[in-house]
Amino acid sequence: MNLTKQEIFIILTIALAFFVTTLLVILQGLQWGVMGGVAAIIMAFCYRYPRKALWLFLIYMPFAGTVAYSLDSVYRASGAYVVFSNTYVLVHLAKDIFYFPALIGIILASSWLKQLRFNAKTILLIGVALLCVCLLTLFLVNLPQQLAESGNDKPFLMGLIGLKVLIGYIPCLICGYYLVRDRIDLSWLMRVHLIIILICCTLCIVQYGLLSTGICPGNVDLVHPANMRATLQARCFVGGSLLYNPERKLISLPGTFVAPWQWAWFLISSSFLVMGTYFSESSRFWRTMGFITVGLVLVAAIISGQTTATLLVPIILLVLVLITEPNRNRLSLKLFSVILLLLFIANNVGIFGSALDSIIARWQYSPPQDFIVRQFQWINNEGINILGSGLGKATSAARKLGDIKLIETFYPKLLYQIGWLGTLMFFLLLSATTFVTFTKYRCLQSKSFKRLGICLWIFILLISYNTYYYPLLVDPVSIYYWLFAGVLLKLPELEKS
Repeated sequence: MNLTKQEIFIILTIALAFFVTTLLVILQGLQWGVMGGVAAIIMAFCYRYPRKALWLFLIYMPFAGTVAYSLDSVYRASGAYVVFSNTYVLVHLAKDIFYFPALIGIILASSWLKQLRFNAKTILLIGVALLCVCLLTLFLVNLPQQLAESGNDKPFLMGLIGLKVLIGYIPCLICGYYLVRDRIDLSWLMRVHLIIILICCTLCIVQYGLLSTGICPGNVDLVHPANMRATLQARCFVGGSLLYNPERKLISLPGTFVAPWQWAWFLISSSFLVMGTYFSESSRFWRTMGFITVGLVLVAAIISGQTTATLLVPIILLVLVLITEPNRNRLSLKLFSVILLLLFIANNVGIFGSALDSIIARWQYSPPQDFIVRQFQWINNEGINILGSGLGKATSAARKLGDIKLIETFYPKLLYQIGWLGTLMFFLLLSATTFVTFTKYRCLQSKSFKRLGICLWIFILLISYNTYYYPLLVDPVSIYYWLFAGVLLKLPELEKS
């Protein structure tokens, strides 16, 4: 009997799912067996249809935190703290079920990689060098720690998780290059993200409304220290850990994400994506949608109580308007519209006053510049060696496998984990990405492509040399940075098509 490739694929997928389910039922029980079988089927189809898998990955990712913490089995309150179940790691890795099989399918089945190697040879070479350095740290630092370990810590497994967090989404550059085959794909990509941003910001505004009206109690009645910090016990409507205690002038909303910091950087990245869509669109409807979404991003940035987003989002919007609109009359009108929106927000202090008070209080308590300096001083006092202290040693995702250091700035975090050599390679990779994407932007001729290109490139520039927090190691920036770098590399080809 002659079977088609499609039929063979279906049979192999069913066989794989049956094998995984049976194995996990024997080892872990029925629930794990069913979950493993479903995961095997999804991964097989993502490998077979990588383009559809990437779309699912990008659409699901901004809502992954909301989905994860909507499940009662993931966590439970215990006094002032939260205890996570064994399914915690699985629900947070759910989005990678779409990503990694799709990535493997793209790399193995695509002949166009020769073209990408030509356009981004420097980036790919430095990326391979970074991988080699990280593997050196894993086998020369983490592995000896594992062999010498006599307790319950698992340094080598921590290293594997740290490796995934550090470089796992760098191949999104390949995915971005692959995803946009023509102008229609590019338009679809930007419009889909515009809709996602609009939905996420609307949900955040609803979240703030539920908190400010008392429908969600926030942190006020929680036991100390839960009443003073973001926690899942205060979760409201969407997202994860939340802080809302207006009596103490403390507000940090997570939007649809796991934590407030991730939401803040989603808003910052959204500023570039929304403006890029708005300036590159020829459709009046989508330009109107873009302008509405700009306003929602601005409002969400202010009410979320995140100092970084509140300060950067308005500046980003104004800068992008200035550099992308050569028509002075239009420029004046757009600036006037943005200023009116800012004045409206400032005037309604009854709505936004608590959030603004929270931002001021946080800045006074811990000025960002002082915080960064202290982190570098601490790293200097630690005496970091050339390969670092081990992958995963400052990665929160690995905290269940051993003791980690809480380092909240990017380059000190890299220095501690992969040392001077690894940090240098990572810095070179970001610099090469910034330079190569700039040369591609300079090749663009059409007005719409140049406007989109400059919005994406400034986003890449900002993230490359940022050291406050570590957005390149956390969703969504860890994905958006590399994905849209790949898109920017493809723009000159799309322009000629």
